[in-house]
Amino acid sequence: MSLTDNELKKRFKNIKLIVSDIDGTLVNNENDISGLTVDIVKKLKQKNILFSLASQRVHSSIVPLADQLEIQIPFISLNGSLIQDSKAKTILSKSIIDKKHVEKAVSLAEKNYIKIALCYNDKIVYTEDNSVLRDFMSRLGTTYSLVDSYENYTDNILEIIMSGNDRKVMKNIQSKMTLPFGLKLKVKFYRSQSFQGVYNLEIIRKGVSKKTGLKRLSKYLGLRRNDVMVFGDWYNDRDLFQYGGTNIALDNAVEELKEMADHVSDLSNEEDGVGNFLKMFYDHIN
Repeated sequence: MSLTDNELKKRFKNIKLIVSDIDGTLVNNENDISGLTVDIVKKLKQKNILFSLASQRVHSSIVPLADQLEIQIPFISLNGSLIQDSKAKTILSKSIIDKKHVEKAVSLAEKNYIKIALCYNDKIVYTEDNSVLRDFMSRLGTTYSLVDSYENYTDNILEIIMSGNDRKVMKNIQSKMTLPFGLKLKVKFYRSQSFQGVYNLEIIRKGVSKKTGLKRLSKYLGLRRNDVMVFGDWYNDRDLFQYGGTNIALDNAVEELKEMADHVSDLSNEEDGVGNFLKMFYDHIN
């Protein structure tokens, strides 16, 4: 249930860390951060209120945005698989998938004619046979690297992405990756929102999520849950909302997230919902 304006503003005095999702939230559909957001984030830093990011993107594609906002603390990438700062001076967590699990996923994909790509902290690698995945993955700012074979690219993997158009086959692969490796891996199955008849699997280490990432970041900064405010728009931001003390959903957010939110903005990411809310927050505490 959303808070009243007075209830929301009472919480403002506790906020010491603000964390935002990126795509569909912080940036517009052209991958741009508003000047207003950049300005307010810098002003908040002068008041000792920190700002960070939590995204499905690979780390390297977040760095330019973090630098633009002058974020020096760690941020969360690949849905919690990596938590580190832009300069890699501070690495709070790096959840690498065991090499044998990566090799098993590649083998299953090849046997079942399923497309597969492997995510590092700085790029996503794919082979010629899997090049269509570049079109299926809407990960802005990501570096994609074409390789001849996955044979020499199964170490230091943070996420495995698989895609296919046969739901039964995809569910079968999910089962085969889950049953023997269930204590080590989280295998998420979902239908593509952008491509009809396409089904995806995302595989990361067990226990990894935006929630665990935010919890670890907060602990590192010596903050409690009530000190944290978060912004989001999509289903994977439910994890952020499960930990954030004050949760803000944008107008373009999915209904499930809006129901979890303490406040729902009447502005979307295209209308600079984050920037306008941050200005209201800054004006109130100022």
